[in-house]
Amino acid sequence: MLKRKFFFKLGFDIIAIIIGISASFWISEISIEREEENQRERVLNSILIESDDIKNYCDERMKIWKQDIEIYNLLLNDELNINKIKKVAISKNRVEYNLIYYRDFDPPMNRYTSIINTGDLKYIQSENIKETLTRLHNLNFTKVASTVNYERKIIELIIELITEENPSLFLKANNSKIDFESYLKSLHMFIQKNDKLKSNLVVQLKYFKTRISSLKYYISTLEELQYDLKKL
Repeated sequence: MLKRKFFFKLGFDIIAIIIGISASFWISEISIEREEENQRERVLNSILIESDDIKNYCDERMKIWKQDIEIYNLLLNDELNINKIKKVAISKNRVEYNLIYYRDFDPPMNRYTSIINTGDLKYIQSENIKETLTRLHNLNFTKVASTVNYERKIIELIIELITEENPSLFLKANNSKIDFESYLKSLHMFIQKNDKLKSNLVVQLKYFKTRISSLKYYISTLEELQYDLKKL
């Protein structure tokens, strides 16, 4: 009788221990799953916030890049329309910047870079979102950035050409005594008379247009990402 009670108690204790261990594992798994879900929401929210920042950056780039194209078109026209230029360029510096500086494409990507470096991309379950992120930050980004590199090479040629053949243009751009209209007339006249400069500007204009097309693809992919993120 005592043995039976002993074994009964022992069996009960063993069952209690097993249930306790199982419950502990179950609670632990729930805790891990909850933590992973929190991490997943944090990562997705971080990407969504950054996508809004990127969209604002791209909208600003698009606006400025379209103005660049308009300025080039007006300078390449046979007849100079000063009033139209003044609508997109308010100063000599704006026009000169267009000729001798290239515009970087550097959208905010710190959050995405951090997610990649820390391995937090594993928390994103959607393969579609992962694929879109890769397409956006690798393929589409590279296409836009490549056009900027091409522009930089052309700009180096333009600077060299103006420096060698008409250095006074740079002096006029920085001379406060020479007004905007006089500077535009001198610049336009030099462009029309110098086939080397004109041909470089024509090539640069083509790069500008390619840059716009590439940026449109980039924005389209970005909007696709935002749509998928907001569905979750």
